[in-house]
Amino acid sequence: MNRYYHDQFLLDVRILFILNTIFLFISLQNIYGLYLLPLISLFGSVLLSFHAYYLIFSRQYSQHIELKINNELGEDVLIAHELENDYFFPINDKKIVVAVLGRGFTWFSFVTLFITSYGLGTFIYSIYQIYTNSINFTYLVLIITVFIVTLIIGVWWFVNGTGEKRLNKIFEKYEK
Repeated sequence: MNRYYHDQFLLDVRILFILNTIFLFISLQNIYGLYLLPLISLFGSVLLSFHAYYLIFSRQYSQHIELKINNELGEDVLIAHELENDYFFPINDKKIVVAVLGRGFTWFSFVTLFITSYGLGTFIYSIYQIYTNSINFTYLVLIITVFIVTLIIGVWWFVNGTGEKRLNKIFEKYEK
């Protein structure tokens, strides 16, 4: 199941990169091309975060199952969760979506921050250009409002670990 999500994630990253780049280029010739850049960036951030949302769920669930089986057997037979925690990102550490900073920083964290920086950079560039060129103040306020709401919900869910806390409540319910 994760394989299909990863395939879709990588396809979505490519499509969003191409769209962002095309409209960035168009905006150099036609200022109205800027209108789509913040929308693509915001939609892309939500869509890619949704992929991360599922990845976190599936990793938490598979780790719970592996630990439960290992506990029943009295030995560590299943170790995929340990490999994933060390190689990709530590699932229980505080994260920015799936990027762990500090000791748990990995290539996975770097790629996550790199993709995020590209989207955020094009978002900021387009907002700045819309503002400095006085294209449409109402549109600017709408986009910034949607950005702030999206950011607040993202911090609440991912950085504060709200979703993982919910999973842990259910896991604890079924512990011996």
